[in-house]
Amino acid sequence: MRDRVAEIRTLYTRELRSALRERNIVINSIILPILLYPVLLWLGYSGISFVAGQSERLTSRIVLADLPAEHGAFQNFLENQISVEILSLDFPEDSLRRGDLDVAIEFIQSPGTGTTDLRNLVDDFRVRLLYDGSRNRSRTAEARLNDYLSDYRQQYLLERVRDAGIREATIQHVWIEQENLATANEMGRFILGLLVPLLMVIMLVVGGVYPAIDATAGERENATWETLMTVSSRRSSIVIAKYLYVATMSFTAGMLNVIAIMISLGAILAPLAGEDASGLSFRLPFATIVVLVLGAALMALFVSAGMMILASFARTFREGQAMIGPFYIAILIPVMFLQAPDLHLTAELALVPVVNVTLMFRDAIEGFYSWRLIGITMAVEVMTIALALSLAHKILSHEDFLTGSHASSFGRFFKTEILRWGRRQ
Repeated sequence: MRDRVAEIRTLYTRELRSALRERNIVINSIILPILLYPVLLWLGYSGISFVAGQSERLTSRIVLADLPAEHGAFQNFLENQISVEILSLDFPEDSLRRGDLDVAIEFIQSPGTGTTDLRNLVDDFRVRLLYDGSRNRSRTAEARLNDYLSDYRQQYLLERVRDAGIREATIQHVWIEQENLATANEMGRFILGLLVPLLMVIMLVVGGVYPAIDATAGERENATWETLMTVSSRRSSIVIAKYLYVATMSFTAGMLNVIAIMISLGAILAPLAGEDASGLSFRLPFATIVVLVLGAALMALFVSAGMMILASFARTFREGQAMIGPFYIAILIPVMFLQAPDLHLTAELALVPVVNVTLMFRDAIEGFYSWRLIGITMAVEVMTIALALSLAHKILSHEDFLTGSHASSFGRFFKTEILRWGRRQ
């Protein structure tokens, strides 16, 4: 047994050393997980900031139609805004349709104008905004003028109240106070719970794709598979070493990606969210880290087994990429539908591979630990890995498969060999 372990360790070390000399593997399993999503988040923030800056510098062309004299303060306010240009047009509707105008503001006086009666103060005037919703510039101007009018309306109302000798509190009636009871760490963990599970699964698959193909189809394409089979080591030891090597690269990619996100997320969100993100903390408790590491290890073992099985039927690296593509999509599709923040791990979902680990990640990050469901999830993943490995053992038991003389795909092999074997049993 000790000799077997030493044999696997030697082969495993050889695979890792060879991987570190492969540029594609180093990029996809090490460099990409560290840089990809921090860079994407930074680019997303930069894009949002650029668009916001362009919108702020955009001059809104407006027309003030039928502006009463008592609202001259509103015109003075708009004239002091560098983002607003007041035009004089006789037919604003036609100018809006042609795109020569962004917003037309029409003041509609109500019968209560000039009164100090409290019942008529709120409905003292009405304003109508005309804009073209099919043009982005007009929609931007409408939103901007709507904010200006809301501020002006409140200020105008307060002045009318003061002129009538009425206390401001008399007409307030409703006071709204907001208080976020979540701590900075809880808010940070909520954000991580939305990002990490999906990105972790993606990176586990991405990190294992190239190693899985290189360890199988790559050996055949480089004509080194037959030579490897002639060494004194057991064939099962060679396969186990390759499998552990692929799982290691997959696990490394997933964990490096999570670490990179946790380090860079605060710096990226701070300028984007302003004061709301200034105190966010992305530290995770020890129990959460344990769950993430164990779950990532099991997922890495599962996806590595699946990708190696499919890639083993390929004769070239390109064929291996084509065969792993459906597996990659099959892993990601269920995860994409699990982004609802209120969706948590249940006894039923704990029986579904991949889905259970993803929800387990989210619950653990947010501080929910249902150890019974976590145990079920771990057990299901272990059984799934065992099934995948038994399928791999069945495939590798064929001599023509090891020598590369087979001429079938995984689907044909499954029908002709696996199902036939199942019927015989």
